[in-house]
Amino acid sequence: MDGTGLSDDRLLSRAELAELAGVMRPAVTNWQRRYEDYPEPVRTGETELFSLRAVLRWLDSRRIPSRARASDEPTGFTYADRMRRNLVASDDARQGAATLSGEAAGSGPLSDEEERARQLAQLLGPMADAVRGGASMTDYLALLLSLVFLQVSGSPRSVSLPRMVRSRSRAATAALLQEIGEAADEALRLRGVPPGMRTAIVRLEPREYGDVVEVIRLTDGLGIDEFRQLVDQFGSRAALPSGEFFTPRAVVRLMRDAAIGDEDSARRVYDPYARAGEMLDGVAERLGGVVPLTLRGESPQRGTLRLAGMNLALHGIPVELEAGTVAPWNERAWPKGQRADLILTNPPFNAHGAVPKPREGIDWPYGPPPPGSPAFAWLQHVLVSLKDEGRAGVVMPVSAGTSTDVREREIRSRLVEDGAVECIVALPPQLFSAQVSVCLWFLRSSAAVREEILFVDARDLGDKAARGPRVLSDEHVGAVTKTVQAWRRGTGFRLGRQSAGHLAVAAPLEAVRAAGYSLSPADYVDRWMSTASPADAATEAAATERVLAAARRRTKAVDGAVDALSYGPLPSATVLSYDGLPHDWRRVPLGELVDIMAGPSYTRLPAEVRSAAGDLRVVMPKHLREGRIDDRDMEKVSVDVARALARFRLSPGDILCVRSGAQMPPALVENAQDGWLFSTNLLRLRALETDGEPLVLPGYLLAYLSLPETVHWLKEYARGTAVPSLSAATLALLPVPLPPLAHQRRISAALDAVDAQITAHRELIQAATHHRSTLAAHLLTGVLVPE
Repeated sequence: MDGTGLSDDRLLSRAELAELAGVMRPAVTNWQRRYEDYPEPVRTGETELFSLRAVLRWLDSRRIPSRARASDEPTGFTYADRMRRNLVASDDARQGAATLSGEAAGSGPLSDEEERARQLAQLLGPMADAVRGGASMTDYLALLLSLVFLQVSGSPRSVSLPRMVRSRSRAATAALLQEIGEAADEALRLRGVPPGMRTAIVRLEPREYGDVVEVIRLTDGLGIDEFRQLVDQFGSRAALPSGEFFTPRAVVRLMRDAAIGDEDSARRVYDPYARAGEMLDGVAERLGGVVPLTLRGESPQRGTLRLAGMNLALHGIPVELEAGTVAPWNERAWPKGQRADLILTNPPFNAHGAVPKPREGIDWPYGPPPPGSPAFAWLQHVLVSLKDEGRAGVVMPVSAGTSTDVREREIRSRLVEDGAVECIVALPPQLFSAQVSVCLWFLRSSAAVREEILFVDARDLGDKAARGPRVLSDEHVGAVTKTVQAWRRGTGFRLGRQSAGHLAVAAPLEAVRAAGYSLSPADYVDRWMSTASPADAATEAAATERVLAAARRRTKAVDGAVDALSYGPLPSATVLSYDGLPHDWRRVPLGELVDIMAGPSYTRLPAEVRSAAGDLRVVMPKHLREGRIDDRDMEKVSVDVARALARFRLSPGDILCVRSGAQMPPALVENAQDGWLFSTNLLRLRALETDGEPLVLPGYLLAYLSLPETVHWLKEYARGTAVPSLSAATLALLPVPLPPLAHQRRISAALDAVDAQITAHRELIQAATHHRSTLAAHLLTGVLVPE
């Protein structure tokens, strides 16, 4: 434990090490540069972290010079001694705060779920770069998946894997990786899954033997949920082609719950294109242990088939996995003896080889698909693979529902008339890693023809993260599945806009025929549809009318303030300077009026430390809008990161200008943004003072910097490089016409009044637009009647 009182090692930044050692941050950088034996950093993205234990060992021989020692530090006191003392103090303080917090909130030690989340964060963070070396992240994920699989499945060989460091040789490290890979492959072979994990695992280049042992230790206790998260990580990191990307878990849950509902009749479940087994895994999660399940899947990709085999083996449910093809209808006759109660699948629509071919002696049940269009071949393969009264959910491209191709339209018409189509759900865009728009088709193999089809428009659901795909929340998934099930049961279903915001219509077959057998929800769901009662509609319209009236009153007030402003020409007798300014004005370089500071470097504020869940907001160029800071879609950093970047905090009255990238008018920092950080690509302007008075008023300076002529000057001086960039030194040269402070105040007041007028009129337009939308939604559906 190195005398630190810690039960585990830590990875710390240079700034954190400097704080513990009581030195300036550059001192840590100098130690690293000057001494070859200084511990090597662990890279996590663009961030470099250092092992606390290794740094303490190195500093044990570095005595603090007499001039730098504190009064209570004796001769011979080392930087390591100081760090240990500071660590004990900081840990005691942290423990005391945690105790007080626990007493107040009734909290205790980490729950099992929280502990597993911490383990997973360490595995995907610091340990990833320590173990993978020059190998790919997917090779490292293969190691994690194999370890979790071996431990959860109870493989005897997982027990023999070391939990403590016994050796540090490279040969021992390579042998340990090979042992893990062979154990995983053996477990796969015993379950009828083609092996191949060893090939990926032995490509890893761990820093040392102990790092692999630490990964083994951290995977202890992880279960199926964590395995699923690792599979999702593999899918996002592997840069899979569009035909292979994994189906988002939320989409799987929606398809499963909408298809199964409250019934438990599904016994045999089939996915003809299993990918990583996420569809079958979703069914096992829902019905495993409830009904006797048999899962069957096919995939032409051995790599993802291995993931599916590992994924599904953890449930302890019988699984049949086969090496299928991208066009199973071309390889064999239609399935006869192994038809399924439930099929859920996300087949490929652009995969090479998935082109329907003529089938001699066997007819396509709903008509031959056109060449080059496998979507309707997959649909027919799914339907003939279903038992009578079986159900299916299929991910389909949006174009399949609206295609004007004669053959595809004919297939759609036969599907509709045969009663095979139950429901169509339009999903939000950007749910998948590939930028495609899809619908979910829910099918039924039944002799009874239902006289209507449910169309659900869920395109407006989902939450867009700062980075990455859109995500369907549990609430949205539950709302859509509840709508489908209520319609299917014939109880509780209501037409139009649903509680979560999606739209639903049960269209009779004559309406589908009239629409040319279109199966696009957009052709049946009126997005203005009103579900309010007449009384509620009248109340809603009255509320928006009150907001509009208030906006009118504000507009009238600011219009009066602007009308009261008066301007006059400069008297002709006034003496002007050589450049046309009044005699009491000056033209001053900007650098003499303000302090100009560039934002922190990329290494100090990398993307890895920013997230939507941090503590302090970070302003970026995209947030500078119309002279103000728009706080929508902002990333944040933790308190610890903000503390290290204290000199880049903002204060009211600061002005932000774009440093690199497309130039745009600057923005003024207001009281609400006090203490926020500004990013790398921005310059902060802070007015200098003399005798307690600013040399230039922020409002006046913002107005001058926002003039089209000034913005043009900034653009011109930012040119000359591939990415336009404006340095602080260049910006300091900008000439600023400077009147006395009293004159600046009058100018700022006049322009503020006009700005208030502009804002009020915009709010009036927004209020009027919202009022009109509310009226239209109710008037055009007959809920409100104009008198």
